[in-house]
Amino acid sequence: MSEAKNSEIGEPIDRPSIYRTLLIAFVIWSAHFAISYAGVLVFPDAGIARIIAIGAGLIAIAALLGQVLRLRAPRSPLALGALGLAGAGVIFGTFPAIVG
Repeated sequence: MSEAKNSEIGEPIDRPSIYRTLLIAFVIWSAHFAISYAGVLVFPDAGIARIIAIGAGLIAIAALLGQVLRLRAPRSPLALGALGLAGAGVIFGTFPAIVG
């Protein structure tokens, strides 16, 4: 077996691709939060802050869906859980901008 194949053998937490997916999911979530929060700080009580939050939310969801599609089969439940949690965080973080 090649070295790349050997690095993917074992428990899901022992595989580097799982760590990479965990890191990417939470980086996307935190970047969405930082951009949305910065929009509200720079443009308080303005409609542009809502547009920034919604735009950042759509981009973050698209990036998370791209990560799901990049995962090779069999998909790790740990990686899918991290991406799902990040997706829920993005959706619930954007929700006040839509309703508010």
